[in-house]
Amino acid sequence: MINVDDLIKVSMKSRNQTELRAYKNLKAEIQAFKTAKNAKPYDEAAEIQLISKMCKKLEDGILGFSEAGREDLMSEYRDELAVLKKLLPEPVKESQICSELCIWAGKNKFIETFLTEDWGYSYDAIETSKPFIPKKEMGNAIKHLKAKFPQADGKLISTVVKSYLI
Repeated sequence: MINVDDLIKVSMKSRNQTELRAYKNLKAEIQAFKTAKNAKPYDEAAEIQLISKMCKKLEDGILGFSEAGREDLMSEYRDELAVLKKLLPEPVKESQICSELCIWAGKNKFIETFLTEDWGYSYDAIETSKPFIPKKEMGNAIKHLKAKFPQADGKLISTVVKSYLI
């Protein structure tokens, strides 16, 4: 997890106002998340989701300022967005989601291509055969993929899982 206080100290020492503003805003969002009523536990997945949400808000603000012709505010938001994007892990590719879904399906016996129990699962066979996932297991598949890839887009995960449903 990211230690925002250390990031704030470093940006204060380097006198980088853009980073300082971005990290202070992030700290405020984290504090609001932690103190919210019925708050979920603050873990790495929640942190990634929170930073992604902040990036989305900044992108929307940039779009609004560009329509209004406010170049000054637009550049501030762009700089802040660049700082926050550095904190996010690299985006997940659809192929990574598909391969993890295939492994999950194999472990849950939705793929009938296994080796003996002594050898475990045949990952080569899992990669070459397309799994089938019953509709009632869609929620479990999505939950597993979101836990594995917290930074992935929920729509992408849902689309991939739907392509494997029977």
